[in-house]
Amino acid sequence: MNRWVLSYFIAIAAFSATLGAQQSDQQTIAQLLQRLADNEKRLAESERRIEALEKRLAATGTATAAVAIPPPVADIQPKPPAIPAPVPETPIPADTTTNNAAMGHNMEIPHGGPTLNIRGFFDFNFGTGSIANPLIFPVASNGCETCGNPVTPPHTAFQAGEFDLFITSKLSDHLTFLTEAVFSAGTNNEFTPELERYQLTYRFNDYFSASAGRFHTSIGYYNTAYHHGNWFSTAQGRPIMYLFEDSGGILPVHMVGATIGGRVPKTGSLGLHWVAEMGNGRTSDLKAVEPSQNLYSDRNYKAFNFAAYIRPDWLPGFQLGGSYYHDKLAPASLPRVNQDIESGYAVYNTAKWEFLNEAVLLTNRPAGTNQIYRNPMAYTQVSRAFGIYRPYFRYQYVNARPGDPANVLHGLYYGPSAGIRIDYSAYVAFKLQYNRLNSTRIPAANGLNAQLAFTF
Repeated sequence: MNRWVLSYFIAIAAFSATLGAQQSDQQTIAQLLQRLADNEKRLAESERRIEALEKRLAATGTATAAVAIPPPVADIQPKPPAIPAPVPETPIPADTTTNNAAMGHNMEIPHGGPTLNIRGFFDFNFGTGSIANPLIFPVASNGCETCGNPVTPPHTAFQAGEFDLFITSKLSDHLTFLTEAVFSAGTNNEFTPELERYQLTYRFNDYFSASAGRFHTSIGYYNTAYHHGNWFSTAQGRPIMYLFEDSGGILPVHMVGATIGGRVPKTGSLGLHWVAEMGNGRTSDLKAVEPSQNLYSDRNYKAFNFAAYIRPDWLPGFQLGGSYYHDKLAPASLPRVNQDIESGYAVYNTAKWEFLNEAVLLTNRPAGTNQIYRNPMAYTQVSRAFGIYRPYFRYQYVNARPGDPANVLHGLYYGPSAGIRIDYSAYVAFKLQYNRLNSTRIPAANGLNAQLAFTF
C-alpha cells in the first residue's frame, strides 16, 4: 500500500513540474511577441519620420545624398532610405573595379610576381687628341661623310660613357626576360635613353632555345660576347668593325626579330652549337638617325643569319666559329642591293690570357648592275693578366669601298691601340689607352684616353 502511495505522489510532482514549465514558456513567448510589436512600432515611427524629412528636403531643394539616420534598434536593421544618389557627369560602369583589377591597373601581380634583377654599368672618360678617340670615331668625322656630320677637331675633354641598366627576370622554369636600358651622351652633349636590347627567351634545354625582341646579331664573336657594359671589355671602345649603327657602324650589329639556337646533340666534347635568326635588318636609308628598324620596316623582305661554333670541353676558353648573313636593301637611288656578310673567328679567352681574332667580309651587290663592292675588315687583340694588371694590344683594319651605295662609312682605316687595364677591385677597372689611326680619307690621328669603368 505504501508503494502505491509513493508512486502517486511522484506522478503528482512530475505533472506539476511540467505544468510550471509550460507556463514559463508561455510567459517567455508572450514577452518576445510584445518586444517584437514594440520594435515594429519604432520602425514604423522611424519610417514616418524619414518620409516627412524627405518631403521637407524635397520642398527646399536640398541634396539628400549625405543624409544618414542610424537604425532605431541594434538587433533589427531597417530598410535603407530610398534616396536617389546624385548622377555623375560621366557614367561609370558597375564593373569598373573588376575591370581595373583584371587589366592590371592596380599593378598587383598574382603571388607577388617574378623577381626583377638590376645590374648597372657606367664608364667615365678623359680623352685628348683627335678622332682616334674610340668613343667618338667616326660619329662626327668626315670619315662618315654620308652622315653629314662636321669634321671633329682635336680636343681634350672629360666624357660620359654609357649608363647601362641590365635588367633580368625569371618568369618560369623555361621563360626569362632581359633588357638593356642605356643612357648615353651624343655629340650634341645631350643624354638620350634607348632600349638597346629586349629579349623574351624560352629555353627548353641545352639543345633548343628561342628568343624574340631586339638582340645583338650573331655576326662573329665580339658582337655577342660584349654588349653595352664597357666594364666587361678589356680595351676601351669597340673595334671599328663592330661600332654600333648609330655611331657610324658598318655592320647590322642589332636585329629586331627572332632567334633560335642550341647545342647540337651527339657532338660530345666538341661542343658544336648553332644559331638561326630572322628580323627586320638595318634601314636602307643611310642618313637615318636610328638605323635599327624597331617599329617600321622599309621593306617586306626579312634579313636572316646563320651561325655555328665549337666550344670543345678539352680546351676551356677556346671558341671557333663563323656566320652567314643575307639581306636585301632598298635605297632610294637603287631598286635593290643584295647584301651578304660572312664572318670567321678563332678566340682563346681565359682569366689569364685573351687572344681574339676575327675577320668579316661585307659584300653589297646593286641589282641591275655588274658592280660588286667587297668590304673586308678584321682585328686582332691580345692581353695577359699579371695580378690586377692586364696590358693589351689591338690592331684593326677596315676597308670600306668608296662609292658603295649601302655603306655609311667610306675609306680605309687601320692602326694599333695599346693600353693597360688595372682592376682595383672586383667591380672597378681603370684603363689607359693610346690609339693610332691611319686612313686614306683623313690625316693620321693620335689619341690618348683614360677610362674608369665599374659595375654597381
